[in-house]
Amino acid sequence: MRPPAAGKGKGGGKGFGKGGKGGTGGKGKGKGFREPEGPPEQMKIVGNFMHTAEDMMICSVALKPMMIPHFNAGIWTQDKSKIGKIDDVFGRVDDVMFSVKMEAGMDAASFKKGDAVHISTDKLLPLFRFTTPAPGKGKGKGKGKGKGDGKGKGFGKGKGFGKGKGRF
Repeated sequence: MRPPAAGKGKGGGKGFGKGGKGGTGGKGKGKGFREPEGPPEQMKIVGNFMHTAEDMMICSVALKPMMIPHFNAGIWTQDKSKIGKIDDVFGRVDDVMFSVKMEAGMDAASFKKGDAVHISTDKLLPLFRFTTPAPGKGKGKGKGKGKGDGKGKGFGKGKGFGKGKGRF
């Protein structure tokens, strides 16, 4: 078996193939970094418990101004006991809710309506990140005019290309 060509495969060679920067290494998919599992240093009330659904908590976001929690962000009690992780974020822009997949040993039914749940302050995004278009992504001038067929060599309505011949 011969070695992979330069710039292809899992590193090796002078090129920059598939996420590696030459030499040895993997494909650069970001594996290996995990966030600490302990409670966060700074927390803030993210929402209030509403009800349970399929062994999960359903909570409404109670932040003013409106902030949206990250998916898979840890949810905590006030005394820094982990409740679970955010499974889904849903609802209208002015009435955002989220579901929490419970941690082992936690029971969603043990919470009362209105109980506050907390999140790390660095696991929140401002609402405008979801409602305003990204800069430069608006209407542009566009490219070309119409479909672009019928001009150029060989592929138009000219002779030599009949129907059903398997070409283009």
